[in-house]
Amino acid sequence: MNPYEILEISPGSSAEDIRSAYHRLAKKWHPDRFTGAEKEAAEKQFRQLAEAFNMLKDAGKREDLNRNLAAPPAPTYETVQLQQEPIPQTIPISERTAADWYEEAKQAFESREYEKALGLIQYCIRMDAEKAEHHILFAKVLDAGGGDKKALVRALETAIRINPKDADSTIRLAEVFQTVGMHARATKLWEIARYLAPNHKYFIAEQKKISAKARTAEQIQGLGEHFAVLKEQGKALLNRWLKRG
Repeated sequence: MNPYEILEISPGSSAEDIRSAYHRLAKKWHPDRFTGAEKEAAEKQFRQLAEAFNMLKDAGKREDLNRNLAAPPAPTYETVQLQQEPIPQTIPISERTAADWYEEAKQAFESREYEKALGLIQYCIRMDAEKAEHHILFAKVLDAGGGDKKALVRALETAIRINPKDADSTIRLAEVFQTVGMHARATKLWEIARYLAPNHKYFIAEQKKISAKARTAEQIQGLGEHFAVLKEQGKALLNRWLKRG
């Protein structure tokens, strides 16, 4: 497979050109835009795009590939072994597992390549939809990329269904419900999360906020009482001054 042909760019293209070509073609061939037989063809094309991008995004691998593409055909196997370095290999599409797609999606997410991560984690979930971590990563990608709230809710709910003890996903789902005005559902989820992980960092932070507000309220009340005393003292001084006059 020639990754340059797959991405419709020429050898020697810059990293930015490679990234732009991948994003453009990934959007064009995203399987969610197709149905039936066309969807299967789109899925195959999308996988090839992901593999091609994976081969070219690393500058070192890209240089090795360019060197091999530019090298003249070697007459013998021995000459090839002596003069030419092998082209870096990735796991063939047909042999990739859900775990492979998950790791690629995770790397893309950590590199803030959210569009790429979104496509990869969706393939991962199609292969294995019963692992909570797959749906958790899907939710994180949607969160980071400003994705659809309904899809985010479904991803979090699925993660919680698979692992009911997932306090992190429970808290995040509560926050989402709170932002859309579903306060009763949010409150119930926070109660569940507090039961699952009473010492969770989220609740510790909330308690600190409450304590800080209480201290501020006490300080304000103390200042009010102080000003009231000063006011009374001022009145007394004024009255004494008037009597002397």
